[in-house]
Amino acid sequence: MKRWLWWTVIGLFLAFIFVGYGVTKRVETAKSYRSALELGQAYVNDGNYVAAKISFQDALKKKPSDETAKLYLEQTKCYEQGLDQIENKQYSKARTKFQQVASENSGLSILVKRASEKQMELKEVIAQSKNFEQIYARADSLAKNYEYTSSNTQLAVILGYGNIKDNYYDDIRQKAQALKRSNDAELRALGYNVQPPVEDELSAAELAQQNNISKAQLEQAKVELQKNGVNVTDLDDKQVIKVILQARNEQKSISELTEEYK
Repeated sequence: MKRWLWWTVIGLFLAFIFVGYGVTKRVETAKSYRSALELGQAYVNDGNYVAAKISFQDALKKKPSDETAKLYLEQTKCYEQGLDQIENKQYSKARTKFQQVASENSGLSILVKRASEKQMELKEVIAQSKNFEQIYARADSLAKNYEYTSSNTQLAVILGYGNIKDNYYDDIRQKAQALKRSNDAELRALGYNVQPPVEDELSAAELAQQNNISKAQLEQAKVELQKNGVNVTDLDDKQVIKVILQARNEQKSISELTEEYK
């Protein structure tokens, strides 16, 4: 075979190999991209936004200029920022974030839906919180003028609100409960028959103090519960205090009550 023909054959063979490799590589990249994008969507559906961001970032590594992966990633980041701002009680800022997510109609529909619901929820929270602060200010002023019953009437509007136990209202609820307890104490001192606060109205610290439960006893109860298979991260301090009180009332040890809390 002539030399030039030999090199031609070799060249065609190598070209075939490289072209085939390139096609295979593109197919694998496209497959990895789709897999990462779908996994990110699944994580979003489950509410695991940290994992979702990682998956969308992986998708972008496969296709750096892909607009869909970019949009999903930014949308997820924005939604998560809104959740963080709720945790920090920055409700107006959080609402703005959710409005941004809800406006991305070409983005993830589940996030559009969730964000739309969140921003409407926060709209009510912001309005109610402002209203409650004004009511509390009136109640506080009345209490300072020794008009304890009138002050309690104002506080009843706050404490009687259907969603007042939502985390959104923790601060105003605790302030209102504290002022009501103060008013009630003053009324009792004046001879009025006022019922003592129920457990649900007390903070964990107040409930512990009322029942002579020290911080050391609280921590020891947590250790006992954990040792017996109870996930104490699912219980707040108030719930652990109630376990201690139940053990006292039933004259049992913490260990003997653990089956009820597993």
